Amino acid sequence: MRDSKQKGSAVGMIISTLRIVTAPRSRAEVIRTLTAQLGPLRVQPGCHRCDLYQDIEDRETITLVEEWESQPELDLRLGSEEYRAVLAAIDLSREQPVIHFDTVTRRAGSEIVASARGA
Repeated sequence: MRDSKQKGSAVGMIISTLRIVTAPRSRAEVIRTLTAQLGPLRVQPGCHRCDLYQDIEDRETITLVEEWESQPELDLRLGSEEYRAVLAAIDLSREQPVIHFDTVTRRAGSEIVASARGA
């Protein structure tokens, strides 16, 4: 994964987080739909990563996280035909889905832990 200080927008990387609580009857369909997005999405220009998670405490809670180089690249994703499948999965949510778009202007790693622990 590239550091957000590398080429890209001056604004920063965009992280899209979608949390869906599925109905038991639609869980498999939502997972199948979102899993099918992963491979093609990972090779899209500007996509740093995408991951699909299942909550270990609530099997019906599924979270899709995408990291994008810039807002224009995310906008292409959101306007794409492929994103219609994500919207269809959202429609299967039994609760109001949670979707966030966060801008990251700085990213650090284990050095933050070391600094906080005085190492």
